[in-house]
Amino acid sequence: MSWYARLQSLTDDHVRMVQGFTLCRQTGIIAASIVVAHVLPLEQVGIMELLMFSGYLMTSFWSDAFLKGYLSRKNEQNPSLVPSSFLLFCFLAGLFSMSVLFAARHFLVPFFTDRLELQGLALFGLYQAFVIPLWLAPYIGGLSKHNIILVSAFVLIGPSFSVWVGHSSLPEINGILIGLLSFAMVGFIWILTQMKFIRELQLRKLLVILWPVTWPLILYAVSSAMARSLDAWLVAHYFDESKFAIFRYGAREFPLVVALAGGLSTIMIPRLIQNEALPELKIRSTRLMNSCYPIVAVLMIFSPPLFDFVFGVAFRESALIFNIYLLLTLTQLIFPQTVLTARGDTKLLWYISLMELIVNVGTSLLLMSQFGLIGIVWGTLIAFAFEKIILFIVLYKRYQIQPNAVFNSSTLLTYAVIFSITFMSSIWIFGI
Repeated sequence: MSWYARLQSLTDDHVRMVQGFTLCRQTGIIAASIVVAHVLPLEQVGIMELLMFSGYLMTSFWSDAFLKGYLSRKNEQNPSLVPSSFLLFCFLAGLFSMSVLFAARHFLVPFFTDRLELQGLALFGLYQAFVIPLWLAPYIGGLSKHNIILVSAFVLIGPSFSVWVGHSSLPEINGILIGLLSFAMVGFIWILTQMKFIRELQLRKLLVILWPVTWPLILYAVSSAMARSLDAWLVAHYFDESKFAIFRYGAREFPLVVALAGGLSTIMIPRLIQNEALPELKIRSTRLMNSCYPIVAVLMIFSPPLFDFVFGVAFRESALIFNIYLLLTLTQLIFPQTVLTARGDTKLLWYISLMELIVNVGTSLLLMSQFGLIGIVWGTLIAFAFEKIILFIVLYKRYQIQPNAVFNSSTLLTYAVIFSITFMSSIWIFGI
């Protein structure tokens, strides 16, 4: 097959197009964080990460839930479900969420971060409101293949360029936030110009259509976000800004896996309503394992010198945290939660996420008392593995779907052994 034919097959596969966009988005965010690490002192990097953490807590629980709810209702012939209406709805919801954070900052900021205030909160709130629709646009349709490629390039290059230009114009946190806000506004406006508008937005009708399927997903996302944010919350409350920056730069899931897994998990929801799509899910997940896991293993070994080179010696301690998070990729390329979402069992997902949260709180606090910062990270790894085990138990008892119908167990076991060896090798070679 020629390179042109391969490119054509890639652009004809909407799943791969979305995965490519998500990979570009994750890579762009990391590239921007590298620029931030080199232009700001370590304490101010910590403030930037605290802003990002607060924004995540205020928006992630509803944005992901409404995206999945929209995709589950996408095939319905209703004028309220056009992509432009959904994106405007997400923008207004983001603006409202960040307005609540700013208005209640004297309570929410101390609760989230154990700080009395955060510099640049207003600018960051505007950036967060504008960037959410930009992150969601390729998932929901309404953009041509050509435009998805363009927006992928924009989110790959735009964040780091805007950070650099913003800091060059105003060398402090506010300059960086102005640059990021400009990036988000340009992307948001451009995307809206590429989509078809209807005369009446009917946002209220859109909410009525999505709410029955979305509210359990919101509860699931809230408890999941709490479980995944517990690490950062504990570090923010028990350690200083420098330690928080070190933790946040290490506590990054591998963007290649996050992008490809997130894209596949979300876009497969409409196809998994029936069992016929299970073989496709298994084939695609196995393909992702064989593509991503060898890269993860190599990265795990050489992460200490890589962190020294990319972020600076001050972030060397982040390498061990990063390696533990790389172990989480063993749970990220198996998708029982996607099957349950497609079947409408969103209440079950919420109950399981509450169980995960309880396990995460207990193990993180216990291990933190014994091992400090690293103990918190190990607690999260245990909670993630627990969640997947419970999901597969529910999937079998409810639908008689064996785990091996969803993923290739022998492939996963092989890579689990390889990861264990590479993790210990990195500690032994570089002394982290």
